Amino acid sequence: MNSSLHPQTWRFIDTTVAGGYENMAIDEAIFLSCQQGAAPPTLRLYGWHPPSVSLGYFQKMETAVDAEECRRRGIDVVRRMTGGRAVLHHHELTYAVIAPENAHPFSPTVLETYMTIGSCLLNFFKQLGLNAQWVALRDKYRGAAVSKHESASCFSAPSWYEITVGGKKICGSAQKRGNGVFLQHGSILIDNDPELLAALLISKKGKDAFLREIDSSTTSLSRHLTGMIDVQDLGEKLLSSFQKTLGVTFSRGRLTAAELQLKEVLLREKYQTVDWNCRGSSMCAAVV
Repeated sequence: MNSSLHPQTWRFIDTTVAGGYENMAIDEAIFLSCQQGAAPPTLRLYGWHPPSVSLGYFQKMETAVDAEECRRRGIDVVRRMTGGRAVLHHHELTYAVIAPENAHPFSPTVLETYMTIGSCLLNFFKQLGLNAQWVALRDKYRGAAVSKHESASCFSAPSWYEITVGGKKICGSAQKRGNGVFLQHGSILIDNDPELLAALLISKKGKDAFLREIDSSTTSLSRHLTGMIDVQDLGEKLLSSFQKTLGVTFSRGRLTAAELQLKEVLLREKYQTVDWNCRGSSMCAAVV
C-alpha cells in the first residue's frame, strides 16, 4: 500500500491514563506494528498516572535526574525511544503520531514532519483562544545555546516548529524514525510545577537558577484559560485540529490483540528493566 497516493482513514486511540513504563511500551508497540504494515497511521492521546520522568534516549540517568528523590516521591523514571532531554509528565495531555513517512500529508523529512504536526498543535491552541506562535528562528538558535550548556529540562528551550504562548514554551516534542515509519510524541502542559521539576531533575546551574529558568521559559494552559480545564474536551479539540489540519478521516479504535501482546513483551523485557532505563549509567538500582 502506497499511503502517499491517497488519503486514508487514520486510527484514533484514546487510552486515558497509564504509568510511564506502559505508555512508552504502547507507543513502541504501535510503531513496530506500523513498520510491519499491520497498523494504519495512528493518533494516540494519553495521560500519566503515577507521574513519571522520561529520559531522552541518549541521556545518562546520573546526570539528568535525582533517582532517589523520584523514588521517594513515587515517581517512575522511564527512558524514551526518542531523543531530547528529560520531561516530567504530570498535569499534561500527551499525543503520539505514528505513521509511514510518506503517509498523506507527510513527506519523509524530519523537519517537515515537525512542521506538519506543529501546524496541528498551533491550530489547536488557537482554537482555545490562545495567541500561540511558531518558535522564531532566533529563538531556535537561543535554544541550541541552552542545550549546549546541558539544560536539564526539555521545556527549558523551544526547538524547531514548536509552539510558544506569551513567548514561553507550552509543549515539547520528540521524534524517532525507522524502516520508513516515524513516531512523534509530545507533551502539552495543562499545568506545571517548577518546584517539583527542579527537585527531580539535575542541573549544573543549581536548583535556584534552574527554577528561575523553568519559570521564565515555560507556561501552561492553566495560566491562560479561565475555569476548570476538561481534559476530555481538550482531547476532542486536539483530535478535531489534527483531522482538519491534516485533511484525513479518523476512526476511533483500540490496540489490536497483536499490539497488546507486543506491549506486554516490551513492558516486561524493556521498559521495566534496569538495563534499558539505566543504560550507560551505574547508579540506578533504586529506580526500577
